Amino acid sequence: MATLSPTRIFLTSGILSRACTRGFWSLFFLRLVTEVQLEPFQLVLLGTVMELSILLFEIPTGIVADLYSRKWSVAISFVVVGAAYVLSANADVYWLLVLSQIMVGFGSTFVTGAETAWITDELGSAEEAEPLILRRAGYQLWSAVAGIIVFAGLAALTSLSLTLSVIGVIYAAWGFVLMAVMPENNFVRSAGEGWRGFLRMLQGGWSQSYQVRPLRILVIAVFMGGLAKEAIDRLDVQRLVDVGLPDDIDEVLVIGALVAAHSLIGAGMLAVAKRRARGSSVVPAMSMLLVGVAVGILLLAHMEVLALAGLGLILQGGFFLTTIPLVTTWANTFASSENRATVHSFVGQAEAFGEILGGIALGALAQFTTVPTAMTVSAGLFLLAAGIASTARNHWAGA
Repeated sequence: MATLSPTRIFLTSGILSRACTRGFWSLFFLRLVTEVQLEPFQLVLLGTVMELSILLFEIPTGIVADLYSRKWSVAISFVVVGAAYVLSANADVYWLLVLSQIMVGFGSTFVTGAETAWITDELGSAEEAEPLILRRAGYQLWSAVAGIIVFAGLAALTSLSLTLSVIGVIYAAWGFVLMAVMPENNFVRSAGEGWRGFLRMLQGGWSQSYQVRPLRILVIAVFMGGLAKEAIDRLDVQRLVDVGLPDDIDEVLVIGALVAAHSLIGAGMLAVAKRRARGSSVVPAMSMLLVGVAVGILLLAHMEVLALAGLGLILQGGFFLTTIPLVTTWANTFASSENRATVHSFVGQAEAFGEILGGIALGALAQFTTVPTAMTVSAGLFLLAAGIASTARNHWAGA
């Protein structure tokens, strides 16, 4: 089979992957709550297991991409994650669900960095690739909404397990297509640095973040957000089910509509933030958004009317999505050019460690008290993160 153009492959792959993953996760947790009937701690623990898997496998799979092939790394990622989706769709035994999340974490690490490195190599330079990456990101915002609508509609007509299995089959099939049509003409083998490089990244990131106060404040705020975030991501559907979904409308359609609205509002706010957040205005913008996340969580946690709880879900998700480019801008502003990639990696690892620790703690709290109690603590952590972030404004100009 003839290979296709790198641009077409990159765009199609991004659109398909975002549509499938967005549709999968919203429906998967609905299945875990309504059909498998997992406890709150079990729900959060699945996310923690996946985050741990990503942390453990990130370096080994990155070495595979640098040593052997980025094309095959990307293709393998789709096949492994697709197979994990199918297992997730049909497993009722908890250890099989845990295994599926380990597979998702393992498979997703094959594509981390490899896809961007592949398209950069194929096009010849980062300058050529950057407009295409931004173009794909725009398409992905809309494909996420389309994926939610299409797959929620399919689930309403058939079943959650069948729809999740279809998503997995599509995802894995695309991996096999990539094996046949994805070109790789400019790959340059690199040995990489493996775990030694990872440890050097942590040391370098810590050193610069400690010396530059706005970076130190950012890392702490991101870590606090990570502590709070995992429980919300895994317990939001559980909370909506506890509030009570309407009997006269398919619950799949209700969840699909809320998640689609969450994505649409997040996309709109993201566009505004990218245009208006410049210089020191990033600090109050970040603080206000984190407060908005906390307010949304409190609505979700304490409103017993579905419309208000759903509004909380939409707001917290939209506000949090909008913080992502602000974190990038903040880190870029204060990281030295030679350590910029290191600082970005360190900020990402700070969030990941927070998610792992917070997921376990807040999952246990939800299990032994109530889901609203855990969410209230999560909102408090986001408020604390907002307060910490706000202190950076006094140090912005002089850093």
